[in-house]
Amino acid sequence: MLKTTTRKYEEIFVTHLSNGSEVSLPVHTITGERSGPVLGLSAVVHGDEIIGSEILRRVYDRLDEAELAGSVKIMPVANPLAFESMTRNTPLDMNNMNRIFPGSAGGWVTEQISHKIATEFLDTIDAYIDIHSGGAQPVVDYVYIQNDEELSRAFNFPVLYRPKTLYEGTTVTYTVEKDIPSVTVEVGGGPNFEKDIERGVEGIFNCMRKLNMLDGEVTPPPEQKVMTEIQIIRPKQGGLMIPEYDYSAVGTVIEGNQVLSRTYNPRTFEEVEVIKAPFEKNLVILMRGSFQKVNPGDYGFMLGNMDTRELD
Repeated sequence: MLKTTTRKYEEIFVTHLSNGSEVSLPVHTITGERSGPVLGLSAVVHGDEIIGSEILRRVYDRLDEAELAGSVKIMPVANPLAFESMTRNTPLDMNNMNRIFPGSAGGWVTEQISHKIATEFLDTIDAYIDIHSGGAQPVVDYVYIQNDEELSRAFNFPVLYRPKTLYEGTTVTYTVEKDIPSVTVEVGGGPNFEKDIERGVEGIFNCMRKLNMLDGEVTPPPEQKVMTEIQIIRPKQGGLMIPEYDYSAVGTVIEGNQVLSRTYNPRTFEEVEVIKAPFEKNLVILMRGSFQKVNPGDYGFMLGNMDTRELD
């Protein structure tokens, strides 16, 4: 006998704000007609990384329960307080939620949110994909290799990153510790191009085929570069930044120590900083590709060293 096909929406209650309004976490559950694993999908762990919410909305709209084996749990807004303020960190306590998992039921509000995500969402799934982006300004493009390389490769992005150590306190360090196959995706940001949204949707569907949750052949990946060394460049000086390259440079290689951007003081017009590429062969992974304001310490660029990439 076939399982009952369902779509269910619920909200996981976390707490009340001082004004009396609730803080809750939205979860859509789609249950297929055949048995299979439970896949968790989340986005907006950082509040300024909104592209993931649209990617998950399109997955929700296009997924056919009649073709689905198992179930999919979708959390499109994992940090509603940071989402409201369009900030990376939660404005009430300024914590970065993706550094404090599994949180605490009696901690800061960000810890309370992450505790609920860990215990009532992540603890209920068999595989996991977490969608991140460059944020409100930079654009980024790569997939982490965590504890399931084939699943990470199945997202079919051209650049993968095998870090020597994982960030502590992320959603994925929590799921990896529980042996849940996990993928962290970094896509889009800034303009949030349509092509990046669609690549995210197709990546999820291809991973679902890889997990045997959907029928059909797994689309083979394009030629993929596995990076082992990525340098994050943060501006030391704030001001108005003029980049030397636009967003089309993401995924390309810049030869030599070329100038990436120039920053000037908007009051005095003085040039206060010139940022140059650090390697001989620089794979552009994250960048600011339009004229914009920067503060010291912002994410400016992420460049991969092509000379230390893994070779097939």
